[in-house]
Amino acid sequence: MRPSAVDAHLLPGQRVRVHGREGTVTGVIGRKPIHLLEHDERSKVAKIKDLCIDIGASSREEAEARVAVGDPVTFAFEMERLAGDRVTSRGLDDKMGSFVVAETLRRLAERKPDLRCTVYGVSTVQEEVGLRGARTSAFGIDPDVGICVEVTFASDHPGVDKKAVGDVQVGKGPVLCRGANINPRLFELLVDTAQAEGIPVQFEAAPRATGTDANVMQLTRAGVATALMEVPLRYMHTPSEVLSLSDLDHAIQLLAAALLRIGPDRDWIPQ
Repeated sequence: MRPSAVDAHLLPGQRVRVHGREGTVTGVIGRKPIHLLEHDERSKVAKIKDLCIDIGASSREEAEARVAVGDPVTFAFEMERLAGDRVTSRGLDDKMGSFVVAETLRRLAERKPDLRCTVYGVSTVQEEVGLRGARTSAFGIDPDVGICVEVTFASDHPGVDKKAVGDVQVGKGPVLCRGANINPRLFELLVDTAQAEGIPVQFEAAPRATGTDANVMQLTRAGVATALMEVPLRYMHTPSEVLSLSDLDHAIQLLAAALLRIGPDRDWIPQ
């Protein structure tokens, strides 16, 4: 499974939002000023357990009146435009997936007479802590086909080893995964659709489990023909993830076009 932890390198000095029952509280993750750090402290990454969130309270009682143990915390970053069609935001992994699914459903609604299959759109929770939402959703729906919409590591920025991650570029189209977690016939349908519609795609090999919701979708009940479509993402699990809006649009086009090709006559058993 992909690591779910926040990178401790990035935490000191960040502004955050604490989401309590009475509303949202702004805080900062504090650390001693660099002037006061000992020489050996400067070269070490601060451990999460040694950090704290300062909401400006002057006493424990004042803090407990506004926040409580277990309140969720998010980085205080909103989406912003970069050069070209790039955008940056926190949590694009995987708010982006929910957007792609929702927009695909909207486009399919406009083509309802042409649709020959029942389509369920699901925005799952707790993927990072055990693929839990996908497990319950897939069990309840009991689909014949499941297409997971995710992000994947872009390798077109400094510090990433393409030999380990693959050559995946932002702005070059969604990524289609191929491997043991992927139904070959569903993969071929996505590839054929992309070629027929002139949609740019990239490819990724995953010989084992993909570490995405596709894992549990594939293993639900008696089994599901599963595919994985991913959008290239830079700086995953940081407050400033980066992706291309054209990749989102191409992912939506491909997903909608592929679903319009699925009907009761399709056989998903590999030959």
